[in-house]
Amino acid sequence: MRQKLTLVVVVLFFATSIFADWKLSQRTKQPGQKTGMISTIYQKGVRQRTEMKVEMDAETEAAMKQMGGMMAGMMPEMPSFVTQCDLKQNVYLSEANKQFYIDYFDWSTAPPEKLARRNNQKIVIKGTVTVTSSVVDSGKRQKMFGLDAKWLKTTQLIETSPDACDPSPPTKMEREGWFAVLSLSSQSCPTDLPPPATGGCRPRMVFKGNAPAAFMLTGTTKTYENGKLSGTMEIETLDLSKATLDQALFDVPKDPWIEVESMQALMKKQRNIDTSTKTVFTDGTKSQKTIAIDYFSGKANKIDQDSLREYLSSKVSAIGMSGYLVTSAADVQGGKFANVIGVEIKKTKESGAAKIGGLFGKITGNTDSAKAGTSSAEIVVTLYASDGTTVVASSPASAEVKGSPDDAVKAAIDQVIGTLLAKAK
Repeated sequence: MRQKLTLVVVVLFFATSIFADWKLSQRTKQPGQKTGMISTIYQKGVRQRTEMKVEMDAETEAAMKQMGGMMAGMMPEMPSFVTQCDLKQNVYLSEANKQFYIDYFDWSTAPPEKLARRNNQKIVIKGTVTVTSSVVDSGKRQKMFGLDAKWLKTTQLIETSPDACDPSPPTKMEREGWFAVLSLSSQSCPTDLPPPATGGCRPRMVFKGNAPAAFMLTGTTKTYENGKLSGTMEIETLDLSKATLDQALFDVPKDPWIEVESMQALMKKQRNIDTSTKTVFTDGTKSQKTIAIDYFSGKANKIDQDSLREYLSSKVSAIGMSGYLVTSAADVQGGKFANVIGVEIKKTKESGAAKIGGLFGKITGNTDSAKAGTSSAEIVVTLYASDGTTVVASSPASAEVKGSPDDAVKAAIDQVIGTLLAKAK
């Protein structure tokens, strides 16, 4: 469902801007919260670059600085991405790793050598997802950042047919606030879904009605599932400027950047850690046990495995040990670690509202958007001895939370990880 609704939440229009070049920064947060996610959008012609960062209060930021590189290393990176409408591709960028990944709008047009490296894919088209859009103009007007802004209310109703790949309850998204047109004339940019990395089932998309070409500068987004309000997000524009932007911001980066073949490879942290030694605090007074965090097994294709392994590592660090994310099976051979932790994903389930919220979060840069619905997870966490095969202790856990499947897996991990780590060697 996450893949099949990529086109649903926002229809992108790329055009020659009123400003030619423009840069816009927005905050997206939940009501009542002081901080949220800051997204910065750069536009030059038909190309657009988006950067995102987590906004922290002064106390949290000070604590992060005090903890230094150790905490920074545990924070998952939020890649920037460039939409190159003229080349019909998105370029995802990892500043930390100096790597990029190119995702084509239509993978059938990719270079033959890239297609040859992709897995054999069998894609089944089944059922429909119907997206009905409408706009109500209140008639209210005002100037914002030198632009003529209108108070609009837009609605998108998303309905899946009973025979669709992943049928879900009807979901509605309402966006109400001040909108402004940042373009003189629009050029639609088709965003066809690329084939999933391992194939799979996809619905046929049906679009009805019209979505506004205007951009929401400030307002509220509400998500409803089965007619009930399931999530609310507030959007505020902090800055909009017309400064001339460097073309290099919108191009595929050059050396020393290197290209990788998947988002998973892009997000993998580059670590230079000697797994045969213990981590020692800078004052030399205390050493830490090093516990390997293995790759998840079972039904792990619907979760962000790298992020969840980072989460496990933070739990290990919180009790005075060192958590190391293995990069291959060879890492756990030879008894280099005190223990090895493995997680089997038995089952995850995500409500329709959570799926839509997750997609909205990807576009707005706000991870809290996924909390629009509920998700559940059933897992088994196992603590192994240093050989990676001898079971020291194992505990099943299940959780249902307001949020994404990743949030549910985290909640399930929280239930058992303390007891298991108490048995670490």
